[in-house]
Amino acid sequence: MSADRHPQMAEALEFGQQLQSALEDEMYRTHTETFTATDETKTVEVTVDGQRNLTDLRIEDGLLRLGAETVQQRVNEALSNAAVAVNAANEAQHQRLVESLAGIAGSMKEKLGLA
Repeated sequence: MSADRHPQMAEALEFGQQLQSALEDEMYRTHTETFTATDETKTVEVTVDGQRNLTDLRIEDGLLRLGAETVQQRVNEALSNAAVAVNAANEAQHQRLVESLAGIAGSMKEKLGLA
C-alpha cells in the first residue's frame, strides 16, 4: 500500500505523528520543568521536578540551631508549597493537552470522514 494509492493512509499517519508529538512534549515537560518554593519565613527553599521529586534543598545558615522539629516543619511547608505549584501547572498543562488532542482528533475525523 503506497501513500499515492491510499491518501487517507498518509493523512492518518500524519495525525498519528501529531498525537505522538503532543504526548512526547507533555512527557518532556514533566521530566524537565522544575518548581521552586519556600517556607513562609523563606529560610528553606526546595526545588522539585514535574513529578514532585526533590532536586534541590537549601537551608538558611543558622536554621539548624532551632532544632530538628523546626527544620522539619519548614522543609515540609516548603515541599507543600512546591507541590501546590506543581499541581497547578500540571492541571493547566493537562487541560492544554486534552484540548490539543481533541483538536487533532476532530481534524482527523473531519479529514478522514470518520463518524
